[in-house]
Amino acid sequence: AVKLNIQVYYPLCMKFRKRISTNIREVVFGLEDSFVSTMGAVSGVAVGSGDIHAVLLAGIVLVAVEALSMSAGSYLSSKAATELYQERAGQDASRVLAERLTDTETLKQFFARKGLSAKEVALVNTVVMKERKMWLKEVQRCEYKMSPAVGDTPLVAALIMGVFYLVGGILVLIPYFVLPLALALPAALLLTATLLFFLGVWKASLAGINRVQSGMEMVAVSLGAALIGMAIGYGYTYFT
Repeated sequence: AVKLNIQVYYPLCMKFRKRISTNIREVVFGLEDSFVSTMGAVSGVAVGSGDIHAVLLAGIVLVAVEALSMSAGSYLSSKAATELYQERAGQDASRVLAERLTDTETLKQFFARKGLSAKEVALVNTVVMKERKMWLKEVQRCEYKMSPAVGDTPLVAALIMGVFYLVGGILVLIPYFVLPLALALPAALLLTATLLFFLGVWKASLAGINRVQSGMEMVAVSLGAALIGMAIGYGYTYFT
């Protein structure tokens, strides 16, 4: 039974991991923006109102509306970027294939610039000429540095953005569900800073940069948002 479970769940886990890696921009952006904006907003409401019910209402509304907004924004921007990429690729396909059909020397010049010998150029030229898509992809990658603007389809990117935004917002609100307001505010600050630190570490591990520095940058952003929210809350209570 254990062996069967491993055989069933391991491919699913690997598929999920690949999907997350492909859409890393949506994952990081959704979590980071949710942590920061939710923390800043509920901190201001907590200080300004002193009512935990008002904090929870504001937090739930904010997370729900922003998750939908971020999903829609991710879908529209990803769709626009993908359409632009496809349009550019189509234009280059027409031009490159026309050049190749009328002037085979362009192939030889291209591979000669890559350092191939005359014999190697002739061999590669013969092989590449048999497949238009292979040639076009090589030109786009090497000459134009073109790549799709999104890792997955716009719909999947939007869903991932929305789900991770919801997850981040709910995590920030947990202290307000289980603790009195006087304890919930510092607990939420500590929880958010911790989550952002580990998010920064994870992002840095993928990018190959300094993990501690990345984590601390995330924490600084979180604390800055919380301070701004609290300052607005104190200002509201002072002037009203």
